[in-house]
Amino acid sequence: MQQIFCGKSGESLSPRNADWQSLNLDPVWQKAIAILAPNTTPRQVQIKALGEMRVLESRRNLIVSSPTNSGKSLVGLLVLLEAIHSDHRAILIEPLRALAREKVDELELTAKRLSKVFGKKIAVRISTGDYRIESELPSDPPVGGEIIVATPERLEALLRNPAHGQWLSTIGAVCVDEAHLIGSKHRGATLECLITSLLCLPMPPRLVLLSATLGNPEKLQAWLSPCDMVSVAKRQPPLAKWVLALEKEEDANIVVADWLEKHLQTPESQALVFVYQTKSAEKLATFLQTDRKIIAIAYHAKMSQTQREKSRQQFVTGEAKVIVTTTALAMGINLPATHVLVRDSTFPMEGAVSIADLLQMMGRAGRGNREGVSAVVVREGEGWTAETLTTALQSEELPAIASVFEQDRNIGFKKSVDREKTKTAPTATAFLAALLSRWDDRGATLAQLQAFFGRSLGGQQLVSQVPIALRWLEGQTLAYGDPELKTYRLTVLGKKATLAVLPLPVASAFGQLIRDLLTVDPADELLQAWRSLDFLLLLYLLSERSPSLRRYSVKLVEAVDSWCEANPNLVPLLFRKWMQGKVGFSKANEVLGSLGLYPPKSGKSGDEWAVKLCYSAMFHAIVLWERSQGCGMTDIERRFKVEGLEGIEERWRDELLWLLSGISKLLDVRTFYYHLREECRADSDRIKLVKRCFAMMEMQVYELMEHLKYCSPLGVMLCEMRRLAPQGKLKIGVRSIRKLEESGIESLKDLARLSVEELVGLGIQRRVAERLKGYARKRSL
Repeated sequence: MQQIFCGKSGESLSPRNADWQSLNLDPVWQKAIAILAPNTTPRQVQIKALGEMRVLESRRNLIVSSPTNSGKSLVGLLVLLEAIHSDHRAILIEPLRALAREKVDELELTAKRLSKVFGKKIAVRISTGDYRIESELPSDPPVGGEIIVATPERLEALLRNPAHGQWLSTIGAVCVDEAHLIGSKHRGATLECLITSLLCLPMPPRLVLLSATLGNPEKLQAWLSPCDMVSVAKRQPPLAKWVLALEKEEDANIVVADWLEKHLQTPESQALVFVYQTKSAEKLATFLQTDRKIIAIAYHAKMSQTQREKSRQQFVTGEAKVIVTTTALAMGINLPATHVLVRDSTFPMEGAVSIADLLQMMGRAGRGNREGVSAVVVREGEGWTAETLTTALQSEELPAIASVFEQDRNIGFKKSVDREKTKTAPTATAFLAALLSRWDDRGATLAQLQAFFGRSLGGQQLVSQVPIALRWLEGQTLAYGDPELKTYRLTVLGKKATLAVLPLPVASAFGQLIRDLLTVDPADELLQAWRSLDFLLLLYLLSERSPSLRRYSVKLVEAVDSWCEANPNLVPLLFRKWMQGKVGFSKANEVLGSLGLYPPKSGKSGDEWAVKLCYSAMFHAIVLWERSQGCGMTDIERRFKVEGLEGIEERWRDELLWLLSGISKLLDVRTFYYHLREECRADSDRIKLVKRCFAMMEMQVYELMEHLKYCSPLGVMLCEMRRLAPQGKLKIGVRSIRKLEESGIESLKDLARLSVEELVGLGIQRRVAERLKGYARKRSL
């Protein structure tokens, strides 16, 4: 291993003369600060924001740009509390579901005491897509106040629905954490759409943007005008930066352990280690404990609030020397450490971690006036090389913030190397559809749409794309223009897809496939023959983030055909009727054409491309189906000769659950009513039959989603227990199943051997343990 020093940044802390009283804040804020930041004195960014600029006495938008651990989160939270103090709702936007959960846990610990300070009950709620809150959207805030923690995607989805207009008017302030992500190719478009939508509301809330890594905050300040900016550039205390360049055969975990042993020799030294996955966090923490006798603990979003708080306290009190956490929590984890080590600087399927994100993680090192020490591991063949990363860490030059729509005209819809898509959506099409959904009752003229887009960060770049995006929406049967009123509206398909936040190319392709099936089969026997695996096969073909577990080969074809022969009732309609068979016999190109997927070349090479693509898709659909039915990961890898499933399964499942949820919203006869009546000349009897087919397909989706959530040998048992549970009775959750798996329980037989007390001893709640034993007894009779 080569250790490369990348210099130091920052300066030592100067003696502090200021205290909270010297800021001359209202007593209510003094009390709130005593709860949120006890036994502290104000940091430089807090002095500027609260004392000098008096941001709690203003309604202007606000940008707070300062290094990691500088105290900007407290400023944002106080602005949210000011909105509650003024009888409005407050919303905190976190970029990740895991981080949103973390923030909710933190806020819930202080909500009761803050309620006493403000003389009203303050509720804390979460909305990330996993936690639905539509049923909790009254037109007025609840008695007291409410802080909602949400992801950008979730709040933007709520904005799309015109029925939420009154609810939106009750929002007094929105604080966007990690605001630099507006320049991210993956998250920036949604965040820009969200902020633009908020700015254009009849009564816009106050906006607060927080970030440690803004390259040019002045551009954002002009966009949010009228807007104040609090900027602190230098970090305190200093930070030493290193790159650890591994040799080809070196084990990263051993290098991490060696580095920690060298740097954590003093009693006050502690370290944060960042890894990519939750499973890696557990594995590395265990390795450090058992192999090196370093007291290390895991800390990640899959742990319960109690477990995370226990880990936090162990670290804060010094009982634990190391916390191994995920990069997903790097943007918000606030634990004092002297050292930081980033083990994974490149993510599978995503590439190199940005310099801004690396600096943010490394910036967690340093305590009091003690210099922080940080290091990043680099492996051969990854996104970063030792030379490029060293240069980037030395300069700390952050990329200028720019709208993603200015960066790339086709942002968010890249083409894959093995398929050509003609249904790639133009820039900002999803943004436009969201706006049309919000204006559904009256439609919108071209001028109105362009005026709205002119208020975005992308400005004229987006305005110029509006006519192109409208033509694409019309061409895909997602929107239509009224020639008399000169307005545009979404079709039923377009509206349902937009409200479900389903990618529009996916919705368009699925809609075209269903229309084609309805056209070629007046008896609707094809729809009646639809199978659950059709959804997995279809979405593998349409998703931009489908993984590749195994290369196409003759052996792969044989494995797929063998599985289909052994499971004839499960074989999907699309594969059985069109895709299966050798080149010359397969009709794969027909169904791919219906989906808008066309080969790079025509002729025989195009036919070969279609067969390879379809067999690869079917193979992956089978793998995920087997996992959803409880087949163990080791068994899957052995049977299907795949590697690395553990590293990608969680993200793959999450992607499919999201897409399946959106597809289910399209399975409504109203979505295809015009086609049935006008193109198919369907009578009422046929429409009723199609309606029954869609109901069957919708049930298939829901059952498939239930099994995909768990992908566990115990998953089938869990689904059955939840289905049989009387209404209002306690339902078994996935965390209980995970605890059982971690204890080696993988079957009903294993469960039957344990008593209620033994289950409780494994960390299962007593009521849950009694339910599990009751189920095991019934099944064994």
